[in-house]
Order: sequence, then structure tokens, then C-alpha cells
Amino acid sequence: MITPPDLTRLFSPRSVAVAGASATVDSPGHDYVHSLRVFGFEGAVYPISRSAAEVDGYPAFRSLDDVPGEVDLVISCLPNSAVLDLVAQCAKKRVPFLHLFTGRFSETGDAGAADLERQLLAACEAGGVRLLGPNGLGLYHPGGRIAFRPDLPREAGGAAFLSQSGNNAVEVALRGNARGLRFGKVANYGNGLDLTPARLLAYLAGDPDTTVIGAYVEGVPDGRGFFEALKLAAARKPVIIHKAGRTAAGAKSASSHTAALAGSTLLWSTAIRQAGAIEARSQEQVLDLMVAAALLPRAAGRRIAIVGGGGGRSVQSADAAEENGFDVVPLPDAVREQVRAKAPALADWVGNPVDQSILAGSGLSSNGLLELMLADPSYDLAIANVGEDWFLGRPDGGERLKHACNRLAAIAGNSAKPVAVVLGATETNEPEYRQVLDEVRDTLVARGLAVFPSVERAAWALGRLAP
Repeated sequence: MITPPDLTRLFSPRSVAVAGASATVDSPGHDYVHSLRVFGFEGAVYPISRSAAEVDGYPAFRSLDDVPGEVDLVISCLPNSAVLDLVAQCAKKRVPFLHLFTGRFSETGDAGAADLERQLLAACEAGGVRLLGPNGLGLYHPGGRIAFRPDLPREAGGAAFLSQSGNNAVEVALRGNARGLRFGKVANYGNGLDLTPARLLAYLAGDPDTTVIGAYVEGVPDGRGFFEALKLAAARKPVIIHKAGRTAAGAKSASSHTAALAGSTLLWSTAIRQAGAIEARSQEQVLDLMVAAALLPRAAGRRIAIVGGGGGRSVQSADAAEENGFDVVPLPDAVREQVRAKAPALADWVGNPVDQSILAGSGLSSNGLLELMLADPSYDLAIANVGEDWFLGRPDGGERLKHACNRLAAIAGNSAKPVAVVLGATETNEPEYRQVLDEVRDTLVARGLAVFPSVERAAWALGRLAP
């Protein structure tokens, strides 16, 4: 059974030293120091540099030995030839955590570099130093005011993300934030030599600040330990795993990227399912699942209400819902009678999905029907198609769209049932339309709604989370 490590001082250090700090802007040794300043890190920052007297306004020190105070975390931008000496200094100073941005170890395929990596692990174990990396960007924890890039969002939340790839971690953090995800703890662990994905997962399983976990994994060094940690975490909160390197070409790329052993696709899919986690096969699927898990309440069942869009969108929505295991329940008599009282001509015509195109001039809107359907016990959840193209083709279309979306946001926000909102991607040659769509999307996200670019993606994500 895997024992969750205590990583409190890794994610929330009281002091940070950056070895290989640099006064040269646009260098990793400057970026890490600058990120701490931009994020308002409240503890002591100690740049370690042989050439600079100060870095980004912080006084620099020639070696870790010269630092006057205790250090919880050392970030290394040194070349790999200097890391064993750095580990010795960390051990002497009783530094509990070392993060190696430093790369060029086993991922290179070089036997000498792989041997150095083995020596590195042995030195860390002997010196009592926990190691994140090597070959990884490290940590992004807005709550602890630490980040591996100064341009990352500052808002903190309950979404956690583990990534073997640095660029993937950046993309998920930025794109997820634009869709309403607020990240708490993000770790790019690179080669995962000591703090493996299994150990990081085990820690996040018990972390009270983490509500949903996503992960990008190319391979793991300890399959049994990873499965145990995944099972532990998935029993407590939603866990989404994007397993990359599924193809022969992907596996070859993974081995040169982080020295990962990709493994069998079928074996991975089976293990993820048996552990109770959810498998994603693209970054888009990871984000869709994390958005749904983080922003929507859990559905009580699979009876779905669908509103909005024209006839074609309604048919597509019904297909997408049923193909993802939902029951597209016909409009119940109680709702139909309420429709009859407001728009008699529609009472025997309107159904589920609600075709927005037949409602014009009736006094009823798709939002009004959504409200009635959510109040009825026949439905467990809903998908609301905004139908933006219909609005934008009308006089004052932008204002009408904003008004409809404000009402939709109020209805969804007051519902105890999950409501996924579908607002299409900004794909138009009209600059005015692009501006309106982006403004509306940002408004919906800011109000806490789970917004998807297509009904197919919304139904897919909801289908993997519904009971």
C-alpha cells in the first residue's frame, strides 16, 4: 500500500532558493525568481548566482552554503554536471525539497546520463532530500504564491493537475482557466525520479483543498504503486487521466521526452477503469471532464432535458445524448400543461429536445422551457444550447444574445441539477460577431457555468460523470 508523502512544504514553502539564478531576462534562472516576485511570494527568496549581485531585486548569494536562513525548497537551473554537488549542499543545510528544472538525464538515451540520474536518486535518498523532477518545470500553486511562469493565472481553486510534460501543464492551466477552472496545485514532474506520479496522486487524494484531479501521463516507473494511488484518489474525488504514448509513434516520442515507458493501451485503459478513474484521450477531453467535474453538481441519474438551437441542432443533440447513455425523456404531461396555459398552439408540438425555431412569437423561450423542465422530477440534468447563430442573424442580435444568456445563467446558477451550456466556437468572419461571442462566453464563465463548444463534447463529458 502506497504511503502518501507530506508535501506541504513543497507546494507551500516558507523560503525558496533558486540555484543558477540569472540577471539575464528571458532565462530560466531569471524566470523562476521573477515568478516569485510577480505572484507575491511572502517568504524569503534567495537567488544563488556566481556572477550576479542581485536578481530581480533580491540580493544574490554565491552558494547555498552562504544563505543565512532555512530553505524549504531549492529550484535548480544548473547544468546536470553540478547537481550532485547541489544535493550535497541541500543535505548539509537540511533542505527538505529540491526541484530540478535541470534536464539531460535518462531522457537523452545516453548511458552516462542515465547513470548520473541513478547517482542523483541515491544521493537524494541518502541526504534526506525529496526530489521533484528532473527535467520538469516544477510547481504552480497560486495559494502558496509560487509558479513556474509569471503569466499564469493568480486565482486559486480546487482543480489539481499532474503532468509529465511542461508545455502540457502550461496549456491546461491557461486554457482551463479561460473556461472557469481555478487551479490549486499543479506539478510538472518530468522524469518523476523520486516524487513519482503515484506519490503525487496519493498526496492529492488526501489534500482537502483539491476537489478534482487531472493528469497527463506518458509512463510510470511503478505500475502497481500508480494503480493503488489512482484507486485511492478516485475513491475520494473525480480523477481524469490522459494517457499519452498510446501508439507506436507516441511511445517512441515519450521515451525521448521523459524516458517514459508507455506500456499497452489496453492495459492502461483497463487499469484506469478498474481504479474508478476516467480516461481521456486528448487535452480537450481532459479539459471538458475537469470543467464538468469542477463546475457542475453531480447528476442523480441519466434522464436529460435538452433545449435550444434549431431543428438540426435538436436532432444532433438527441443523437449525442443517447449515444452517451442518456435517456431523452419525452416532455412530461405536467410540463406540457404549463406550456398549454402559456402557448396553446405549441402544447402538442413542442418536445424534448426543445426546438427553439418553433417558439418565435409564442411568448415562450427555450430558457422558459428549461426552467419548467428543471423543476420537474422527470429530469436529472440538462444541456442548454444557446443557439447563438439564430440570435446573431436578427436585428440587435448581440443585445438579444446577451439578454438570453444572462437569463440562462440565472436559471442554471439557481438549479440544483447540472446544466451544461453549449456556446459554439468563435468561427465567423464577422469581427462584430467574434467580439460578441467572446464577450458572452467570458460572462458565462465568470458566472460559474460549465460552457462547451459543441453539444457532442458536452454530452460526452457529462456521460462519463453521470451515474
